Amino acid sequence: YADTTASISIDDTPKTATNLQNGMVVSVQGSIDASGRYGTAQQVNAIIEVRGLVTSKDAVMIPQRFVVFGRTVIVDDLTVYSDITFNAITEGTSIVEVHGLRDSLGNIRATRVEANLGPAPLPNGSVMANPLVDEIRGVVSLSATPGANPTTFNLGTQVVDFVGLPADIIGGSYQNGSIVEVHCTQRPDCLVAGVFQASRIEVEDGSNLPGNGQRFEVEGLISGFVVGGGDFFVAGISVTTTDSTRFEGGLAGDLLNDIKVEAEGTWNGTTLMASKIEFKRSVIRLQGLVTESNPGAGTFRMDISGLPLDIETDSFTDGIVPGISLPPLDSSNCVQVRGQRKAGGVVVVAGEIRVGGCSNSGRPVLQALVEAENGFELRLLGFDIDAESPTDTTDPGSTGYENIDGSPMTRAAFFSAVVPADSAAVPPVAGTLVKVIFNDTGGTVHEVELED
Repeated sequence: YADTTASISIDDTPKTATNLQNGMVVSVQGSIDASGRYGTAQQVNAIIEVRGLVTSKDAVMIPQRFVVFGRTVIVDDLTVYSDITFNAITEGTSIVEVHGLRDSLGNIRATRVEANLGPAPLPNGSVMANPLVDEIRGVVSLSATPGANPTTFNLGTQVVDFVGLPADIIGGSYQNGSIVEVHCTQRPDCLVAGVFQASRIEVEDGSNLPGNGQRFEVEGLISGFVVGGGDFFVAGISVTTTDSTRFEGGLAGDLLNDIKVEAEGTWNGTTLMASKIEFKRSVIRLQGLVTESNPGAGTFRMDISGLPLDIETDSFTDGIVPGISLPPLDSSNCVQVRGQRKAGGVVVVAGEIRVGGCSNSGRPVLQALVEAENGFELRLLGFDIDAESPTDTTDPGSTGYENIDGSPMTRAAFFSAVVPADSAAVPPVAGTLVKVIFNDTGGTVHEVELED
């Protein structure tokens, strides 16, 4: 999006384009050209989830986290820091501003942590939206006084008392279920007996939603998902998928709560009808044997027909007990892992681990996006895999190459369909999702399949 003529704000405070920084979560209104590739922004607003004093910090739990006004802030390898690092965060001293996405439990998965207290931008353009005001954003719940504009309510686990005047309620009335930003100008006395003293409330009234039939995109974490259903929420926006929805970077079966996706489609007045769901961190599927294990660190190594892959687990991994159990070192037990690549290395962070019940006759499997293509070699997860001569050609009609619909392909047609990743393209190309089924040993390829 071109932002040269846009009205720009950070937390409703007027700013310029130089103040927009990596990791900020923004709401953008504008137009898109006929190609669907380039847009012109009319309004850009960066949204703050919480700003205030860090009251506790956990550097041991994986992923690491800290707490501000009862909001648990979870950081990972993609969190951007400005003027602070996680190690430099100090309980009872550090004041931070957090951009991020709320997960299904109400935690903030931080995309940016800011700790600049100066009133003017630093040379890199970073500056807190309002360094003198504490703030919490969230959904009103557990109101002690039912009806509109309760004076006492909860945002997550944080109790809020509204001590302002009616004129300090901006954007309309609020009630249970409303999304609000509560502000306190009384630092360091914003908490009285553990209750946040709100002097101003801004209500998100939905005016940033498009009109009926207009194009709409939303990026965030999935919530409200039920296996077998096509309705869920992304960043609090209702999303519906259909048989014609296209998936990129993963499959329909990879949809789960707290997976980060971008949903694109049209708004029908109440729901985003998704024409495309893009997994923001591509879903990787592995099948093989465990060769090394470190339960204390929550890590293990898999062998995928001679390719070594390091696996990390965390408190969100399904199928193990963090810090206690990992898949067994047992050559008779095939292990399946579904996860996402960690930034900066060939490490997969496991979202789900299953022991036994493997598919493809128990053969090793690696499914990931194609990072590069050189002749008949495909690079997946940093490994160059020779896919020139798959061995699965004995069955009638089998070629060793399989299309998205399961039909056989010629080698030429397969490699013509494969598109490698290109981060420099506009928009960036993620790469084709490919599943490689290996023979048991030696790294030779049994079959390669296009996935969608």
